[in-house]
Amino acid sequence: MRIAAFCALIALGLAGCASDSALAPSHKILASSTTDAAAAAQLISAYRVSRGLSPVTVDSRLNEAAEHQARVVAAAGRLSHGNFIKRMDQFGIIGYSAENLSAGAKSVDATIGRWKASPGHNSNLLMPQARRIGLARADADSRYGRYWALVIGQ
Repeated sequence: MRIAAFCALIALGLAGCASDSALAPSHKILASSTTDAAAAAQLISAYRVSRGLSPVTVDSRLNEAAEHQARVVAAAGRLSHGNFIKRMDQFGIIGYSAENLSAGAKSVDATIGRWKASPGHNSNLLMPQARRIGLARADADSRYGRYWALVIGQ
């Protein structure tokens, strides 16, 4: 039983590393937006400052990268970071960067709350090198409805 559980865990981990091209569109994108980025920057900044870290500001290139990935995962109906390094190169993002994805939450504060509660996502929110963020959401006709992408950069 342990071996089967371990194999299932490995398979799930590998599935999360699928490339962007492996996320074949199967859902219609209803809308996408970066209008919540300023609210996200305020919430994330307050959280970071309360822990002795610098605040963050919104960056248009990071917003573009976040909107791209939000649309990709919304169209696929599942979360995947794909080839994150290649995507950062394509958007001209250099230095330290990280990405948080989420699905289903209706608001930016609910989404950030989920990321705070998740050790890996929280680590990204509190990345010491972070100075800029981009946040986007995409709505699709899928199970989760709303997909969120946060790109954090130096």
